[in-house]
Formats: sequence, structure tokens, C-alpha cells
Amino acid sequence: MMGNGKRPLLRAWPCCLVLGILAVVFSGLFDHDVLTPDEPRVMAVIKHMALSGNLIIPEFAGIPFVEKPPLFFAYVVGLMHLTGLDALMAGRLGLALLCLATLLATFRLGCLFQGRRYGWASVAVLATLEGFILNFHWLRVDAALAFASMAATWAFAEAYLRSRYRWLLPAGLFTGLAFLSKGPVAIVLCIGPVWLLLFLRHLYLLKGEADHRASWVRILAWHLVGIGVMGLVMAAWIYPFYRQASPELWHAWFWDNQVGRLTGASTDTLGHNHAGEPFYYIGGVMEYTLPWSGFFIAWLAMTLKELVIRRGRVRWQTAFLLGWLLLTMTVLAVSVTKRTMYLAPLMPLLALVIADAALRCNGRLARWYRRGWALAMGGSLLMLATTPLWVVLFPKEASKELVQWLVTWHATAIGIVLAVMLMIVVEITRWPGWVKFALITALFFSSGLHHLMPAIAVAKDMKRELHALAVQIPDDKRARTASVRFTETMSSIFYLYSDWTVPGVDQARARRILLGQDNEYDYLLVDRYNSTQDPLTYIGLPADTPHEVLAVGHPRSDRKNDAVYWLAGKPRKGLAEPWLVDRYDRETAIPERAAGIAKLSRRERWSAGAPQQSLRE
Repeated sequence: MMGNGKRPLLRAWPCCLVLGILAVVFSGLFDHDVLTPDEPRVMAVIKHMALSGNLIIPEFAGIPFVEKPPLFFAYVVGLMHLTGLDALMAGRLGLALLCLATLLATFRLGCLFQGRRYGWASVAVLATLEGFILNFHWLRVDAALAFASMAATWAFAEAYLRSRYRWLLPAGLFTGLAFLSKGPVAIVLCIGPVWLLLFLRHLYLLKGEADHRASWVRILAWHLVGIGVMGLVMAAWIYPFYRQASPELWHAWFWDNQVGRLTGASTDTLGHNHAGEPFYYIGGVMEYTLPWSGFFIAWLAMTLKELVIRRGRVRWQTAFLLGWLLLTMTVLAVSVTKRTMYLAPLMPLLALVIADAALRCNGRLARWYRRGWALAMGGSLLMLATTPLWVVLFPKEASKELVQWLVTWHATAIGIVLAVMLMIVVEITRWPGWVKFALITALFFSSGLHHLMPAIAVAKDMKRELHALAVQIPDDKRARTASVRFTETMSSIFYLYSDWTVPGVDQARARRILLGQDNEYDYLLVDRYNSTQDPLTYIGLPADTPHEVLAVGHPRSDRKNDAVYWLAGKPRKGLAEPWLVDRYDRETAIPERAAGIAKLSRRERWSAGAPQQSLRE
């Protein structure tokens, strides 16, 4: 019989799991500046919203940003007022709170499905999935979407699995908040499929009740109230946005960014269209479920085996998870626009699937799978801690600042050594295998993020190089400077770090500026992104266009392919008359504005008076 002294240790795994989860959530979150590509734009929107007080129309650097509703940005602004933190720290705190809330909702849903043990396993898996950690350490609206959609799913499960219809009210609330996080896609992809399956399950359970008609009257009444709550939450933003926004902005939000992303019409120039690739997300699922991918594959194999042997008669939980997975992946496959990050709000679903397999797979294969990953993670951590010993093998293209960080011994390396030792301790305990795997993975991610995030910040830092460029542009010249081919990231960091909203112009006006024929601007900032062309060729101007390179900066980490040029052209002699527009402007610029405006960037489209669409890096 086991001694009484060992029993408390066996029962301590829930406390250890909570500590491990907290370590993962907060490690590497507050010790760096914004990271490209999305964080500069998000922070610029939050900064403008905090300064202007306009919570209806998100905007950054003078550009309306209507791809997503403003819930996440307004949420961070609210945290700024409540805590006194600046925009960046409030945003990162907001991520952590949303992460914990999403884990709690997943735990409750798991408990409703298969009891507390399954709830613990679901949370342990979710908190240690690579995709979940990545997306909750990155300032994007997907964090709010993941929480709201999971909270709505939990509320619907309470209503349908336990016949507590009053939960349809919070379900309507959270569904509305999910809509305000990312628009209709929240309902189509994240909530609609799981609601349908839960409702069908409830219909099956109702068959056992004697008085169906009385139940249906009550169910209908609660549904109407829940739909009303959802509608009010949505209308709280849609109505004032419709009243304040121009017809072009409304068209940009609904048709360009909602319908257009589904059909691919608004993302054709961004490289995100993958029509005819129904299996695009297989690689993304395998990546986002690391290091638990083996259990995900095992669950698919076990489910297929059960369907074949039992001729379709499986546990309702298995059928539910399979249906949920197939419906959501079908929606993603049908959409023309595809990106791996679109899997972010589906991470709780993948965690529920993997947890079901982890509780059922306890044999030798699962044990050696865990130990193999533990060995790989421990070895990787020790490699990170000892970079001064092998930095000579690092690519020579690395910046001097990054190399300096790599050749220096850091105190966080001690934490890595302790984490590896704790991995060994966890492995020799008598805790369940899934608990060991979750804790080992939590130790890997928490210590690795804590140690490595400063290096990532050094490699991707944009503030220092942007400041070096900005100080070369005198204040009296800034009002006479316009930008061309600026990406959203570049517009954002100029606004964030220099408080400079650089106005954008199209190609035709850029040429007139360099020819000295513009009455407003004398200088151009050219954002050359992912190219080695000279600035004139990059923006599509003839090589004989008069210009002078006054300054060059490299805010991005790729100094070879990315650069920002400050150009001057001919001295301006006065306002050019309409008949002075040369042949180039007549034959190229005017047709471009008339027929090719959809190919321009967001800033160029705004300058040209056209509806918006996103230009991502």
C-alpha cells in the first residue's frame, strides 16, 4: 500500500499545472516592444483611439482601419484608463487576461462534456499548444475572438446540455462580442457550427421529455431573448458606425473586408488567396498542435477505427468533436483567402480533441513519444542557453546587435538549466502521462520565451533605426514630405515612434512632386519592401525622373531588401497648370486612377478617394 507521505505529492499535479500555465501565459509578454507585422498597426490604432476618444471608427496614421470592428482596441483603451499603463503594456495585459479567460471557458466546456478530469486535460493541452501560445503573445484581435467565441460555446453548452435556458442570454452576449471582435466570420466559422451541433444534441435529449410542447414554448421564448441580446450588442457598434462612416467606408468594411475575404476579391494582391487548395490547413494544424500533434493524429485514427468497426455507432462526444472539426475545416477550405493564423480561434477545439486522445492513450508508444519530445525540448533549451559557444555558426547576415546578444552570457540561462532539471523531476513522478507532458512543455515554452524574447526584440527592433532616419528629416521639411508605397507597418511606426502622420500619394502625384510641379509637397518617403530595386524603379517611375537621395533608413531587420528613402526632386517653381501634365501623366497616371485603382495600397486608395482594402506585409 502506498505511504501517506506520497499521496499529497500525487494530488499536487493540479496546483503544478496552474503554476505552469501561469508561467506560460506571462513569460516573454512584457519585455519587448512591438513586433512586425501586425503589432505596429494594432498599437497605432489603440494610440489614436486613446487620444481621439473615437471608439467607433478605428484609425491609424490618418488612415481609417475598418477591417475589423473596434472591440479589442476599445478594450485595451479601457485597460489603459483603469490601470494607468501605457498602450503597449495595457495591450499585453489585455492579452494575458483574455488568455486566462479562454482557458477557463475551455475548462468549463470540458467538464460539461466528460467531467473534471477531461476539463483539466483540455486546459493543460490548450495552454501548451504552439499555436495558442503564439497567438496569445501577439497583439492581434484574434485573442478577443478566441475568448468571445469560446465563452459563447460554453454558454450554449450550459443551455443545451443541461437545459438551463437562461444561459442563452450570456450566449447571445458573447456571440455579439465575438462579432464585434472580427465581424461575421466569428459567427460563420467559430460559433455557428458548434451551435448547430449543440442544438441537435438538445433535440435528441428532448425526446425523453413527456411534455414537448410546454418545453418548446419556453425554449422559443429564451431564444428570442438571447437573439435580442445579441442584436443589441451588435447594434451598439453597427448603428453609430453606419451613421458616422461614409458610404465608401461602409462598403470597405462589409463588402471588401467581409465578403471580399471569403471570395478572395480583396486579398488577391496580398498573397493570401489559395483557391483550389482544400488541404491547405493540414500543415497549419500540424504546426499549431505541436508538440501534441501525435495525439491529434491518434485521435483521428481511433475515431476512424471506431466508425468502421461499430458502423457509425460511437460516443456522442466523439461524434460531436468530429462534426465540429469537419464543419469548421469545411468553412476554412471553402474560403478563398487562407492563412494559418485563421486557425487561432479554433485552438480550443483542437485542444478538446487532443485531450480526448491523451486520456485514452496511456501505453508504451505514448510514453516514448513524450520522452522523445522531452529530450528534444531539453536539448533545444540547453542550446539556447549556450549560444556564446556556437555563435560562430550563426548566419553572417545577422545584425551586430543580435550577434552581440548571442555572444553574451545571460542570467536567464540559469532559469533554462533549472527548467531542464525540473523536466527530469516531472518525468520521474507518478503523475498521469498527459500531466507530465503538459508540464514539460510548459517548462520549455516559459523558460524559452523568457530567455529568447529579448533576442527576438533585438532582431526585429524598428524603433532605433526609425529614429536614426527621422532625425535626418528636419521638422520644417516634414510638412512638405509625402509618402508613396508605404505599407501599413511603416505608416504605423512613423506614427508610433515619431508622432508623424505621413500623408500618402499615388504614383502620378509622386512624379509631379519630383518634377517640382506639386504645390503642396517637395519631398518623398519611399518604402521599398522586399525588393532590391532602386527607389524610382520600385515605385514605377521613369529612370530619368530628377531626384536626389537625402537619407536612407533600414527600420526592418532585412537591411538588404528593405529600406526607406527620403527623396527630393526639382525645386518647385510654382503650381503646375493642368496643360503642363506631360505625356507620362496622360497615358499612365490617368488610366491607372480610372481602371487600376484596386491595385494600389490602402494609403494610395485613400488618397485617390477609393474604398479601402488591406495591404499587409
